[in-house]
Amino acid sequence: MSVSVYDELQLFAQEIQSFLSPNTLRDLARDVGFVQRTSKYQAKDLVALCVWVSQNVAMTSLTQLSSFLEASTEVLISPEGLNQRFNKVAVQLLQHLLAELLSKKLAASMPISSPYISVFKRIRILDSTAFQLPDVFSSVYPGAGGCSHTAGIKIQLEYDLLSGQFLHIHTGPGKQHDRTYGSLCAPTVTANDLCIRDLGYFHLKDLQYIQDKEAYYISRIKSNTRIYQKNSNPDYFQDGIIKKGTEYIQIDMETLMNSLQPGQTCEIADAYVGMIDKVPARVIVHRLTKQQQQKRLQDQAVREKKKGMKYSPRSKRLSGINVYMTNTPTDIVPMGQVHDWYSLRWQIEILFKTWKSFFQIHHCKKIKPERLGCHLYGQLIAILLCSSIMFQMRQLLLMKKKRELSEYKAIYMIKDYFLLLFQTIQKTPKSYQRCYFACSISYSKTGGNHIDMRKKRSLIY
Repeated sequence: MSVSVYDELQLFAQEIQSFLSPNTLRDLARDVGFVQRTSKYQAKDLVALCVWVSQNVAMTSLTQLSSFLEASTEVLISPEGLNQRFNKVAVQLLQHLLAELLSKKLAASMPISSPYISVFKRIRILDSTAFQLPDVFSSVYPGAGGCSHTAGIKIQLEYDLLSGQFLHIHTGPGKQHDRTYGSLCAPTVTANDLCIRDLGYFHLKDLQYIQDKEAYYISRIKSNTRIYQKNSNPDYFQDGIIKKGTEYIQIDMETLMNSLQPGQTCEIADAYVGMIDKVPARVIVHRLTKQQQQKRLQDQAVREKKKGMKYSPRSKRLSGINVYMTNTPTDIVPMGQVHDWYSLRWQIEILFKTWKSFFQIHHCKKIKPERLGCHLYGQLIAILLCSSIMFQMRQLLLMKKKRELSEYKAIYMIKDYFLLLFQTIQKTPKSYQRCYFACSISYSKTGGNHIDMRKKRSLIY
């Protein structure tokens, strides 16, 4: 018997209440050594300040933070005392809390209704967002270089589009390469996952690993990657062995590009990707329009100037095409839909925009590194909670009201309820559930646009 939407919301509210209750936080604080003696300032107060009170710990003055803390928790502590409590153990506590919430797979019990669930168990989108920091952080968070700031942070996120679940979150220096993190995530892929990644994560060994796991991928191919087809008339040695240099024929991508009209798409049959790896895959080539190519060349010029890099003449010539490789079945992802499927990764870009617009995660002044760490992990916890609640609301609207959800509207409405949610968490589970339902009902009345469910508006819904 299927669980009703009401029951799902009730279970979800109970989960959040149990994970963030004062008793649970007290136990976690004891495990990490946050509380060595009885103190009026406890783990729940740190979480209140960094997660629930909606204040930017990295920008707001210590005096104001002390006032906000007293107003919301009735805990009075001096600005200097508060500054001392932004320490390594506090960062460790918030790190452990984030890891605990990730491991509980919030929002994973009610996946989006989709005809592709029977084919793809998860649609995993991996991407990163980066921002600059004051130069005083350069020893802790060295930047990527090529700009006026020497310090920066990069946050990696892998997100399951079907369940709304955050699979991995990682903070690191701005100079960290995406490809390195993509390889670290590869071992967590399981059968029937679909992995969608942009060029920064392109690595043929990772894609072959995904294939070996009986999972699927859709990826852009870098312009300097060689693509081959089997030679139907190779040369042989006298013992019948094929001469290695004649087994494959390299495809001239510039010639192929020039044979396509703007907007035209073709698929290279029986392709092999990589000079050494020769990964068998479907390869799809899409010719951009003149306007699209011009925009890409302009973007390349901006990156060259900003990052001090230089694109090769061949890369600039091949800027007129998008080249994808995938191992998805043709009947599930036809040639003409590969680009649309790949574009699903922009869903994570929408999330990143809310991180900066509503959570101000990228704003930071000259403070000590431990305070910055509390800000980062506190906001990531808030983001995880907001996104999980938003996913539940999206399902509620879709199933009950046949209406689409505006992520931006949902996020700022949920944040408006954050302080009230925090206050009710301190009480009984039922009081928190009532507050959570009030938030859900408020959004169901004011949020979302009506849709005609007979129209297939996207690949997923």
